[in-house]
Amino acid sequence: MKRFLSLILVSAICLSLCGCVNNKTEDTKSTALSQTSTADTTKTETTIPEKTAAPEETTAPVINTISAITLENYPVVDGSTATIPLAIGLIQKITGCTSAQAEESIAFNTTDASYQAMADGLSDLLLVYEPAQPTIDALDVFKTMDMREIGLDALVFIVNEDNPVNSLTSDQVRGIYSGEITNWSEVGGDDVPIVAFQRPELSGSQTLMLNLMMKGTQMMTLTTETISAGMADIIEDISAFDNSANAIGYSVYYYAKNMYTQPGLKFISVDDVLPSNETINSREYGFTNPFYGVIPLDPNPQAKAILDWLLTKDGQQLLVDCGYVPIMEM
Repeated sequence: MKRFLSLILVSAICLSLCGCVNNKTEDTKSTALSQTSTADTTKTETTIPEKTAAPEETTAPVINTISAITLENYPVVDGSTATIPLAIGLIQKITGCTSAQAEESIAFNTTDASYQAMADGLSDLLLVYEPAQPTIDALDVFKTMDMREIGLDALVFIVNEDNPVNSLTSDQVRGIYSGEITNWSEVGGDDVPIVAFQRPELSGSQTLMLNLMMKGTQMMTLTTETISAGMADIIEDISAFDNSANAIGYSVYYYAKNMYTQPGLKFISVDDVLPSNETINSREYGFTNPFYGVIPLDPNPQAKAILDWLLTKDGQQLLVDCGYVPIMEM
C-alpha cells in the first residue's frame, strides 16, 4: 500500500513540478525542441571520480540528434526513486508526449538495482544517485560506465516539529547513529530516548549516510523497529512513531521536500546550516551530494545525446523547472 501511495504521490508531484514542461511547449514538437530539448558528494575513497567541471553553456553539438528522438526510439531510462520526476519531465520535453504517456514509459528499479540493470544491458541511461560500495565493487561502475554529475542533492535529517531541537552538529548526529548519544537531553532537547531510524544497506540514502556523515564510524545495529525499508517508509515512521517527538531519520532533500512531504515534520540544521536549494547549490550545506547521468561506455546514441544535453544550460534549466538543484550556477 505504501508503494502504491508513493506512486500516486510521485505522479502528483510530477504533474505539479514538471507541469511547466507542458506549459512551455509550443504547438509542435520541433518548435519546443528548438527552445530547449530535454532532459548517490564526492566520496573520500579512491573509487569515486573527481568532481565534474561546470558544463559548457551550449546546445549546438546535440540539437540535431536530440530533435530526432521520439517516443518510439526513446532510450530505456532507469534510476533512483528521487529522480523519477526528472525522468518524466525529460521525456515530455524531448518527445512532446503527454504526462500520462511519460508516466507509462517510466519504470525505475531504485539506485543499486538500476546499476545492475545497466550492467546486464537492460537500460540505456540512468538518472541516479551514487551506488553502495558492494555495487561499486561488484560492477566496477566507475570504470565500466560513463558517469557524469548532472545535479545536486543532499543528505538531510528529519524530526517531528514538536521536537525543540532545531540544530545538531555533525558530531552529534554521528553520536546518535553510533549509539553514543541516546537521549535528546544530551543535545539540548527533552529528557526522552532518541529513536533513530535507518535505511537498509543497498539504498541510496544509506550510501549517503555512510559516506557523508558516518565516514567510517560504525552505525549502531539495526533493529526491526528502527529499519525503514523504503524512502516513504522512513518519513512515515518518523511522523507516526509513538505519536511523539523523539524520532529522527534521514532522506535525500529532493524526495523529502518535494515528493513525499508529511505534515508535522521539519528539517534539522546541521552545523548551523539548514538545507535549502540555495545552501545546496552553493555547497554551504556540508552534506551535499551530486547525482548522475550514466550511460554505458558503448552507449545508445540517443542516450548519449540526452546526457550531453542535460549538461547544457537548457538541460540544467529543466532540472530547475522540475524542482531540482542544478550542478551549474544558473
